[in-house]
Amino acid sequence: MGAEPAFLALAAHLKRQNYTFICPTPESHGRVVAKRIQSPERRDVTNLEDLFGWSLKADRNTIDQLLPPELLEQLLKASVITPVESEDRLKSEYRLSNLYLPHIQDGTSAPQMYYIHSAFPTTQSDAVFFGPDTYLFLDFLSQASRYFGATPPRVVVDVCCGSGAGAIHMARSLPSSKVIGLDLNPKALTLGKINAKLADCQVDFAESDLFVAVKSREDIDLVVSNPPYIASSEDSDVPMYAAGGAEQGLALPLRIVSEGIQALAVGGLLMIYTGLPVFYEKPGHDPFLQRIREVEGGELVAYRIIHPDMFGEELSSPPYADTGRIQVVGAVMRKTRS
Repeated sequence: MGAEPAFLALAAHLKRQNYTFICPTPESHGRVVAKRIQSPERRDVTNLEDLFGWSLKADRNTIDQLLPPELLEQLLKASVITPVESEDRLKSEYRLSNLYLPHIQDGTSAPQMYYIHSAFPTTQSDAVFFGPDTYLFLDFLSQASRYFGATPPRVVVDVCCGSGAGAIHMARSLPSSKVIGLDLNPKALTLGKINAKLADCQVDFAESDLFVAVKSREDIDLVVSNPPYIASSEDSDVPMYAAGGAEQGLALPLRIVSEGIQALAVGGLLMIYTGLPVFYEKPGHDPFLQRIREVEGGELVAYRIIHPDMFGEELSSPPYADTGRIQVVGAVMRKTRS
């Protein structure tokens, strides 16, 4: 990809400038942008976070002050930064966010690593998403070693990998394992290769409808997934990264569990982070838990609520007429037999 050198140079510059951007939910991002653009003195870029985080527009003089001339030229040639139609301003077509939430453990800080994804708003069908879900997903994956013990997985597959956050995390955590990222979105896979390079790890990315690209393998010991889980249909305008299908978005996550168990080697593990509707008339009923307990060849190892109320703005859409909240859960399953 012609943009790769530009992205690598940009990330290096941002690191030198101690750039920090923790990506919010689309609703929060939209509210911040709306407040900013209503105020003439606050609507334009004043720092790197405004340009590559909040997706605000900038005049050329401001960008000249924020970026070295040779880097700006690279970004313009690679269409990372583009002119705004009918305006004498520029914008970034991408955001760069911290891959990990900043934290200190055992006296050391989390590394300052960046992750490339689509600019706001992510309304295009092939938009590449990143946000609070991703941070929670990576925290869930950090528990993986407790389930497979001292022997690392031979092959790890991240299905519906987007631009690779889960696959990258597993490759960094399990350097002796082969890690494969699968997704239907070519744009996400292109960014995934760059994100893996930024993280200094090896991930093989492949365009695939769920597990089609790895069906002939017999060495998959771990499947991880943070799939789309927002209700959608063939005629809906839900972007690819969010479209979980029918059954209030449960259709795709359930497919991943059933097909993932089949793709695993016997004894292998599946870790899925997903959302599910909790109906206001049945607040104690968990339809996802009920269904995955019935998956042939698999047994439930662990299950926990990770977030009790995610993406509440979706509840106003017709598919969620009976839903009180969208609950995010993490499930761990083991394949018990062929």
